[in-house]
Formats: sequence, C-alpha cells, structure tokens
Amino acid sequence: MKKLVLAVLAVAVIAGAASAKGSEFKIKVGLETAGSTSISAGGDSVSGLGTNLGVGAAAEFLFPVCSIVKIGPGLEASFARNINDKRFTGNGYTTSLFFVPVYVTIEVNPIKSAPEVFFKGNIGYNIGQMTQAFNGSVLDSSPSGETGLYYGLGAGYQFPFGLFLDAMYSVNRLSDSLDDFGGYALTYSKLTISAGYKFNL
Repeated sequence: MKKLVLAVLAVAVIAGAASAKGSEFKIKVGLETAGSTSISAGGDSVSGLGTNLGVGAAAEFLFPVCSIVKIGPGLEASFARNINDKRFTGNGYTTSLFFVPVYVTIEVNPIKSAPEVFFKGNIGYNIGQMTQAFNGSVLDSSPSGETGLYYGLGAGYQFPFGLFLDAMYSVNRLSDSLDDFGGYALTYSKLTISAGYKFNL
C-alpha cells in the first residue's frame, strides 16, 4: 500500500509539472475539531480518547484532468495538540501528537448548476510523533520519523474572489515496533474546518 500511494503521488507531481495550464495553488489554515485517538501498546489498547482542539495548515497544487476533476500533491502540518484524558494528561503530565501528511488530493465539481461546490478526497502517508512530558519537560517520545497511512474525505465552497471554505474528515495512523513505548499503533481522527485562498497559475 505504501509503495502504491507513493507511486500515485509521484505521478501526480510529474503530471502536474507537465500540465501547468489551468493549474491552481491552494493554501489554507484550519481548526481541527472532534479529535479522537486510539492507542495500542504493549498488548494493551485504549480507544475513544478525546483530543484538544488543534490547528493545521496545508498547501496543495492542483491541475485539471477534465472539466470537473482536478488532482495533485498536497502537504499538511497538524501542529501539536494534547490528548485530553486523565490516563494521559493531568497533574503536570501531558501527551501530545503531531502529524505531517504528504498526500494526493482529488477535487471534483460534479454539480453543473453550482460549480463553486466541490468534493475532495486525500490519500497519502504522514510522518508523526507522540510525546509525553511533565511540566513542559519531555519524558518520552516516539521516533520523529514514524509513518503511517493518512486519508480523508471532505467538501467545500469556492468564492469568486479566491477565498474558499472546506470541511474535511481525516484519519492519521502511526505505528512502530521498536520505540521507547515498547511498540505501539495509533489512530487519530478529526474534523477540520478550513479557510484558504486559491491562486490561479
């Protein structure tokens, strides 16, 4: 799966470079809400862990495949946010997560009477880290180069003056068998509400 996703990403980058006419560059900043985390480590697992609100930013390069479909590469940064659960946070202890997904995005405008409405899907891989701290001092952290699958679905609205809004439900996964936590698998889901700007190239 990882090789397939990376191959699709490479094709999207090459095709985009070769088909610059009608291309778009999008940047956006979003509030990441409704965060939920599941963690398996050392034979134990916990799920449904609440996560504090987070902030994310993304950049995407899109080129047209046909009149209603665009595709291209994207890069996102989900800045550190804490797990909001007494088993991981409290009395000076915090457990935080951050992710940097690299992905392929597909954007579709299927409604002829409302071309400003779009639907989109993302799939790729993310680099991430889980960190435990006490009173701001790091106690434990997973390796910062850990990777896992990233995917999401969403919809948005493009205003005529370049501004756009979108909402995206996405899932970040991380796993590692050799780390300070004794090996773990993590799944983090969230709903992101974003505002951004589109540059026509």
